[in-house]
Amino acid sequence: MTFTAFTMFLVFSTFSQSMMVNRTGTITIMFTTMLFFLSMDIVAMSPGMTLFNNWFNLTPYNLPLSFLMLSLIVMLLMYSTSNHRYDLKSPFYLLLLLTNMMGLLLFPLVNDLIALYVVMELQSYSLYLLTGLHSRSYNSSRASLLYFLMGGVASTIMLLASYFVYALTGTTNLSDMAMFYSYSNAFDYFDILLVALLFKMGMAPLHRWSIAVYNYAPTYITAYISMVAKMSMVSWIFANANLFHHHVTILFFYISLAMAAYKPLFQVNIKTMLAYSGMLNFSYILLSMMSYDPAFYIYMIQYVLTHLILFLGMLGASQYVNSPISIWSPLTFMHQLKLPNLTLAFSLILALFSLIGMPPTPGFYAKLFVLSAALQDNYVLETCAIVVCSVVATYYYANMIKVLFNSSTQKVTNFINPSLAFTMASATSLLFSFFMFMPSLSEGLYLITL
Repeated sequence: MTFTAFTMFLVFSTFSQSMMVNRTGTITIMFTTMLFFLSMDIVAMSPGMTLFNNWFNLTPYNLPLSFLMLSLIVMLLMYSTSNHRYDLKSPFYLLLLLTNMMGLLLFPLVNDLIALYVVMELQSYSLYLLTGLHSRSYNSSRASLLYFLMGGVASTIMLLASYFVYALTGTTNLSDMAMFYSYSNAFDYFDILLVALLFKMGMAPLHRWSIAVYNYAPTYITAYISMVAKMSMVSWIFANANLFHHHVTILFFYISLAMAAYKPLFQVNIKTMLAYSGMLNFSYILLSMMSYDPAFYIYMIQYVLTHLILFLGMLGASQYVNSPISIWSPLTFMHQLKLPNLTLAFSLILALFSLIGMPPTPGFYAKLFVLSAALQDNYVLETCAIVVCSVVATYYYANMIKVLFNSSTQKVTNFINPSLAFTMASATSLLFSFFMFMPSLSEGLYLITL
């Protein structure tokens, strides 16, 4: 259905305004999400089924992640359905997003190394074009070029790993290799593939390029590429965790944890701080992948909710900035978080409390489940390290909260757009009431692991 929508909007965007295209496209993706949810039967899918000559594998493990990505895309698209003070309209935005969406939804299902590379490039090239969509911005063009160069290096490493695996096993299909691993060292070559994927995700020590890309790209594009692109890759890694050794994951875990806790202490750039915050969150996700626990899903949900509120809050706060740094990223520095809208400030503070892990926010429950699962699997040192680094990271979260606490409601001429306000209100309500859904969510995750 996504491909049909892409073909339709390829023609429709030629004869219509970008706002109409964005609104129609959002409705189409919402309808797709609804159909996906109504047709999803996780229990009946166990143990799974293969599609397209065993190239894709549909299992109870990757279905919830696909639905989560669709929901995130819908909520991010709501921002583009109306006019804003600093508008960045483009008739090609929805086409590129639909192309990227095809790659995002297929990526967690991949069951073949050739399909893995093709889907990765489908996702990556659309992201390169999305990053440089606003070519009048020098920083946007620079971010797109840097993203393309570093993504090309990672894709080359992926091809190298696929070559070694094929040379050893004589096949590229993961199901065909299932009986081969007990008798070979094919795991070593899959570790090269894991390094390439973590490189594309921007995990330390291969992270400096991603911080620059997130900083140079327009804020709305940064919100998309920093959340959705990482989610698809980590979903595939989690679904195929049996292919990889843990020593590579542990190495990236420790370095990412240290960098994400230390580097933002000296930052005043909000996008850079949120980029390091995402790296810290993905350290928790790497720990849940090593223990292969359903806590992975809970942490992904809270990561989506908190970072969605933070990025949409930045876009909403941009409406009050009278002296923007640029029209592509009006709100850039921490001192600009002193807002004339107390309700918006409250939503941002609530999301930051969730990142810190304060009860009863989702961040508390997600971290509790991840750390409990890690301790059960005897990852004691890793648990102690992540607790210490999280305490250090609380300092820069607290700095942002301190600035937001100085906000006060004032009479202004600029207002947040209703569609953005509705999305922010919905996400904040879900964040605040997350603990009410925990029993049902835990029961559903238990059914997945049966």
